[in-house]
Amino acid sequence: MSAFIRADRINLDVPIFLQREREATGWGGMFLGAAFDTPKRSLIRLLDDISFEIREGDRLAILGRNGAGKSTLLRVLNRVYQPTSGELTVQGSCQALLNMSLGFSGEATVRENIFLRGIAMGLKAAFLRPQVESILEFAGLEHKVNHRLRTLSSGQKMRLGFAISTSVQHDIMLMDEWVGAGDSEFMAKAKERMQSRVGGSKIVVLASHSVGLLRDMCNKGIVLEGGKLAYAGDITSSLKCYHGMMAQLRANKVITIEDAAPSPAAQIYGVIEEIRQGDGDGLFLVKGWMVDTEGALPSGIALEMDGHRYVAHAVERVRRPDVMRHLGLHTDECGFLASVHVSGVLRPSQLGEQLRVLGGSSSDHADAPLRIAAAVAATLRETD
Repeated sequence: MSAFIRADRINLDVPIFLQREREATGWGGMFLGAAFDTPKRSLIRLLDDISFEIREGDRLAILGRNGAGKSTLLRVLNRVYQPTSGELTVQGSCQALLNMSLGFSGEATVRENIFLRGIAMGLKAAFLRPQVESILEFAGLEHKVNHRLRTLSSGQKMRLGFAISTSVQHDIMLMDEWVGAGDSEFMAKAKERMQSRVGGSKIVVLASHSVGLLRDMCNKGIVLEGGKLAYAGDITSSLKCYHGMMAQLRANKVITIEDAAPSPAAQIYGVIEEIRQGDGDGLFLVKGWMVDTEGALPSGIALEMDGHRYVAHAVERVRRPDVMRHLGLHTDECGFLASVHVSGVLRPSQLGEQLRVLGGSSSDHADAPLRIAAAVAATLRETD
């Protein structure tokens, strides 16, 4: 039987209780108000008109900033939350690595918790009995089998939850971030098992802030903003949309769903991590990284100060594997060291707080403001 997930105009409303805003007049008034001023119940919409379809063989990335609704959507797909309206169809057995402590009881033994957690996952006791020894061995908890769960460390509990959750191969795997659990020895085993489970799944849905991981694993993507579906498509265009939204946020622009789709013109963004004095008078070395929303590497740098523009006369590429991994780029040559001559200025502090560093496809077209790191901004504020 083929596996698929189909979401048709899903909405999720949840109740919240809000206390009326009032001015405190003293301890007595505060306690009386808390006792007799009942909170008002209202509904908020966490997911709004979400529609998409995932077929067998798809690896779907869920993208969005914190609070966009990624984890909420995963819990709806796993039937933890039932949609308020709309229709959700999930065909195939489903494994969710969302909450490793689901079903655990601190007063029960480790062995008993294997059954509690397994039953909470929908597994039958008859299936779990022959799995107990292998689960304990994988988690390294054979010697703790009859200990109460509350006596275990948080790392041991995480290892136990991971071992139980991945003890069986399912058609559909749902993950909220790539799971890490325990010390380096256990992490090596966990990574190997995760790769095996992902490879054996017919459908994988992954929410993560690691853009490099999503680019490597996924072929499709959706972008969420404020609980709404901002974009759905292949992973490359979805990442482009996501990077564009993040660039708008860095520029303090309000994001609307209509603006969230990828635009024809790529947007440039990056960070200035160092501005230091060069060997000659008025020579400054500017270090940082920048990319555009299509993953290309712009090469133009300019400084803008007091209405005057100073173009870099040399830009050297610097390898930045950390940025490449974080953004999911195809190359690590996104760093740069630019040489800029500013006449009449001897020290970075003389550049002033209003200094802007601009990036572009070339020095003649450098007009995209790059973010200046806090440590660099502090040097620009220094007084002589």
